[in-house]
Amino acid sequence: MERMKLEKQIIENMKSIFGFALTRLGNVCEAEYLASDILYEIVKSAANLKDEERFYGFMWKIAENTYMEYLRRKSRNAGKTVPLDENISDESDFASEELIQKEELNLLRRELSLLSKQYRDTTVLYYIENLSCSEIAEKLNISAEMVKYYLFRARKIIKEGMNMERLYGEKSYRPSTFEIDFWGSKGGDSREWADFQKRKIKGNILLAAYYSPVTIQEISVELGVSLPYLEDELNLLTERQYLVCKNGKYLTNIPIFTRDCTKAIEEKSKELTRVTAEKFLAVSDEFITRFGARFDNENLARFQKVLLCLHYSLNDTENDLEKNYGEVPDGGPYSFVNGGGGHGIIWGRSTENIGNDALSDGICGIYNGSPSGDGRGSVIAMNFKQTLNAQHYMGNMTESVVCTAVDCFDSLSKEWKEQMETLGYAKNGKANFAVWEHMEYEELRTILGECIAIVSELNRKTSQMAAAVTADLAPAHIRRTAERVGAVVYRFNAISNLVDTLFEMNWLKAVGDNEKPAICVVKN
Repeated sequence: MERMKLEKQIIENMKSIFGFALTRLGNVCEAEYLASDILYEIVKSAANLKDEERFYGFMWKIAENTYMEYLRRKSRNAGKTVPLDENISDESDFASEELIQKEELNLLRRELSLLSKQYRDTTVLYYIENLSCSEIAEKLNISAEMVKYYLFRARKIIKEGMNMERLYGEKSYRPSTFEIDFWGSKGGDSREWADFQKRKIKGNILLAAYYSPVTIQEISVELGVSLPYLEDELNLLTERQYLVCKNGKYLTNIPIFTRDCTKAIEEKSKELTRVTAEKFLAVSDEFITRFGARFDNENLARFQKVLLCLHYSLNDTENDLEKNYGEVPDGGPYSFVNGGGGHGIIWGRSTENIGNDALSDGICGIYNGSPSGDGRGSVIAMNFKQTLNAQHYMGNMTESVVCTAVDCFDSLSKEWKEQMETLGYAKNGKANFAVWEHMEYEELRTILGECIAIVSELNRKTSQMAAAVTADLAPAHIRRTAERVGAVVYRFNAISNLVDTLFEMNWLKAVGDNEKPAICVVKN
């Protein structure tokens, strides 16, 4: 293989190789050493590669072989560091022999738990349930010769495994907290997200198989979970296309914001958001002068200004995604969300595993123009983490909120009247939030034009930057999807980041429990 092409391939795959090493060892320092060994072996053996189209198979084969040699070398070195005491008494010899037998039994059990289903079933039926080969054949609906083959292979696999040091990964004792999210033509159902939050095993399988293809046995060792408990999970994840399986190896099929990816994006976006906030505050417009008297205090007026600028900006940039990344894909994992039939994207996020498994907080809901069924108005609402004490707007509230805004509170059902009053959206039957006439809504776009342009620039720059970083840190087979995911997620995160920064600058302040700061209705 030509040197320049080899160097290009190595540069493109260095992160994937390091991810391969880190997945298996769970230790950054050890992973760096292993990745260096793999790269050295690739360079050393590249001259033997005649067909450049087979580079990836060649690369992963070397990675696997180097990893196995690394384990054998470590096992040999570990054996040399435990010298036997020559003065052990006979009784201690007996106790040591008993411990060795127990250890061997534990190793046997460990290797049995790592056998694939067909090998495990035949081994258990033959050695534990004492069935004959013909009885096993009848029970499993296979030939007796196939039973003998499975038993022969199982004995060989177990023997090799018992002589091997298996290093359980970090996820076996410290599973990562994993979030799942989606964006597309169907949404609003949190069951998918809740299931991943509740069952750590699913997200950690996806993390274990993210950077390079792994066998079920490697996933088992990484997670410290026996194969019988993994098989159904793997089948489900594969059926729903979160995983793909080729030649007995699994590979994650959705982009994941790993901790490194999230950190890189946040570091780049922080300065960008700060500069945007300074530009935003430097603009002199007529909003407060014209409309400030409508609000109980200046803080609520400022919140409304920010809300409207964010709203108009999202409208102005909504076609950017399709223009830059093409149409939202049909098929794929998203096609199974909420009963299927939609088109969109799914992604995961790995977060720090803190004591109470709390998930990262940010923007808590965007309703960028939710129209009422009767056409009398639309709700614009954004729930920020700083305002949840007072406002936590939900989509099912649209009809009642619009009805209150257009002075039809009395037509609501008794239950909804009570809820609007209890939540503070209505006071004495009147709206306790901003209401705009349609003519004013059009005028506000002109008044806030300079600020809207500033926010739109932030949205575009953040999306482009996040798309590039996410794709750069994703495995090659999903880089195009990862690019779109980065753009989608951080287009909205740019909004949350801007509000956070305006809070840090003390331009926006905390709101009272009965105030509704980031919601309005536009009447038609």
